[in-house]
Amino acid sequence: MPDVKLAVRNDVLGKRRALSTESRKQKSQAIVDSLIELSLFKDAMTIATYLPLTSEVDLSRLLRLAHRSKCLVAPRTLPNFEMSFNRVTSIDTLEAGFGGVQQPTKAADLVSPCAIDLFLVPLAACDRQGNRLGFGKGYYDRALADAPGYKLGIGFHCQLLEHVPFDAYDVPMNGFLSEEGLIQF
Repeated sequence: MPDVKLAVRNDVLGKRRALSTESRKQKSQAIVDSLIELSLFKDAMTIATYLPLTSEVDLSRLLRLAHRSKCLVAPRTLPNFEMSFNRVTSIDTLEAGFGGVQQPTKAADLVSPCAIDLFLVPLAACDRQGNRLGFGKGYYDRALADAPGYKLGIGFHCQLLEHVPFDAYDVPMNGFLSEEGLIQF
């Protein structure tokens, strides 16, 4: 299965990278605009977001829009392919982590995954049954395994497939949000 996952991941990420910078920016804006109107978002008090890599959906605008009314947290990578969720109050309180990904500083308040109402989860691909194909290291699968909050996969529509390969330990999503709207599973 690892070879199948790798092939699907490489194919979909190639399609995502092929989107122009302007197209990714417009689609990211549409996704954030849709997200903040969802009752899932409005009702959540503690939201786990992520800090995007170059070609990912850029949710960083949430830091400016919601930090006063919501508790926003972001992942911080730890040894053994694990991560914690730490509070983010501004872009100024971030540092480079594993792979150059921006993350909260070590001093940022730690928030238990059990206290998070809504997880905004990056992905390589998602299928119409809620199966998520991540980036191959299992960080999110470990972190979300026992978390009760709503798990919302975030991606561009080109990342939505009919079927993605998955294993028993892969944590499924409750929904998927792209520039074309919300799909709930």
